[in-house]
Amino acid sequence: MGGRFLLAILTGLALPAGTALAVPGPTWPEALNEGRQAAEAVLGRTGSETCLQGKLMNAMVSVSDSCDADGRRSTLCTMAEDFIVGGVVPLSDMDVVSKRFLKLAATP
Repeated sequence: MGGRFLLAILTGLALPAGTALAVPGPTWPEALNEGRQAAEAVLGRTGSETCLQGKLMNAMVSVSDSCDADGRRSTLCTMAEDFIVGGVVPLSDMDVVSKRFLKLAATP
């Protein structure tokens, strides 16, 4: 009986073939805020190196996604894209990126 119940639930949750759900990306202000928080976490060393790498990478992906969604082209967008392409970097490089991000994000 448990198997039938589970099968019924899974069948009801299944999406029709060929459909996908689009998840809206962050707005520009949300992406900037996420980037600021990640940069401050890196500079404040509020986590392990691996955690900070993930936090900064996720923030840069959010910034890049927001840039793409808005058709925005800026130094911050380019910096985020370059960071993503560069892959995982050591803390010393993340410090440089974080300081630059905060400086650029502070400029209106």
